[in-house]
Amino acid sequence: MRYVLLTLALLCASCTQTPREEARSVQPVKTFQLDGVILAMDGGTQVVTIKLQEIKGYMEAMTMRFPVKDKSEFEKLKPSQHITADVKVQGDEFWIEKIVQQP
Repeated sequence: MRYVLLTLALLCASCTQTPREEARSVQPVKTFQLDGVILAMDGGTQVVTIKLQEIKGYMEAMTMRFPVKDKSEFEKLKPSQHITADVKVQGDEFWIEKIVQQP
């Protein structure tokens, strides 16, 4: 019985990541260039809604919501700004960073 408990304890200790987290961590991060206009912002989730031009190799022109991981970057944004940014894609997750306001 002691060996069964020890084995279970070791198995539980080795399971620190869920399969989804583990799969995400080994997938490469791809980078695409975004050019668009901010239509709306959600401060609670740090998500911006952007009307964007085609992102070559990733998606057609459309309006879409993008998370902004960096709070300081998010706080500099406002609706109606024309921006460019890097879209980072890892598996089924995506976000924007290196956001630059355009004239």
